Amino acid sequence: MTTRPAASLLLVALLCVVAAPAEAKLRVVATTETHAALARVVGGDRVSVTYLVKGSQDPHAILPKRSFSVLLNRADLLIVNGQGLEAAWLPTALAESTNGRIREDKSGYLDASTGATLIPYGPADVRASVLLRVLFAVQSAVVSKQTEIPVGSNHHYALDPSNGMAIAQAILDKLVLLDPTNADVFRANYERFASKLTERLAEWDAQMKPFEGMQIVSAHRSWTYLARRHGLQILAYVEPPEPLILAVGNLDNPPDRDEKAELVAKMTQHGVKLIVAETYQNQAMLGEIARQAGASLLALPWSVSQADGIDDYFALFDRIYENLTRALQAVRTPS
Repeated sequence: MTTRPAASLLLVALLCVVAAPAEAKLRVVATTETHAALARVVGGDRVSVTYLVKGSQDPHAILPKRSFSVLLNRADLLIVNGQGLEAAWLPTALAESTNGRIREDKSGYLDASTGATLIPYGPADVRASVLLRVLFAVQSAVVSKQTEIPVGSNHHYALDPSNGMAIAQAILDKLVLLDPTNADVFRANYERFASKLTERLAEWDAQMKPFEGMQIVSAHRSWTYLARRHGLQILAYVEPPEPLILAVGNLDNPPDRDEKAELVAKMTQHGVKLIVAETYQNQAMLGEIARQAGASLLALPWSVSQADGIDDYFALFDRIYENLTRALQAVRTPS
């Protein structure tokens, strides 16, 4: 009789061990806090999510850490922003990982720009290195046909809030593929998010409607998507054309003295009174340009950032629109 409790406990323990894999959460690693936040929304309590880049950091210029390898080695799914945003550091982080499931051609890898509405870079937006230009010139000579250097698309697509729908859809599709037993849960989570986002998009669009057609200067080519959505006109960028291929040695891209003077003159000529930048950028340099042009500087968050109290996708755009509409109203020229 005394062995029955022990036997019962042993049976329960064995059942728990057998059931554990079925209850295990998918381990998701996202490169940015924004993509991590959207993964949490869609995955809910069936996923465990972490990220590599804080919302307070410059996502182009990240130094891979040993902790990245720990996270990547355990991941079932890696979600990247894509379009070259992580080109200067993610290949190194992946090379130091032993996890074959999250390689670019594997099922555990997701480029979240899939399905997003992208803005192609124009010739004036990027610059190719001398070596790359020479290689394409040689290719053109060999084939006797002009060969254009592909410039790709602007990787800041997540700053158009409507692209949040496409990002969430891409995450949904991948989670369903990796964990079909929870497909209904993931779909229900996505539908709730999509419904709320549709409502909020209408609210944000209404807030921005009065400022349609206003001109601004963007420090980096990151506010292009938001400007396009709301009919803002970007007169110029503070930074010169971006390197076509981001690398550790070319991430710092400030304007020189002549470029600053040209920008100030252009802003003065057109009466542009607002420079929009990200919080991680050189505020002293941008503030000096704004001062010389008689303009204001507005630093906005580019990402969800728990450290800054921006906990989810909706909080991010609430913060952006609250600050942006206030700044636009302040510099608006009375009609």
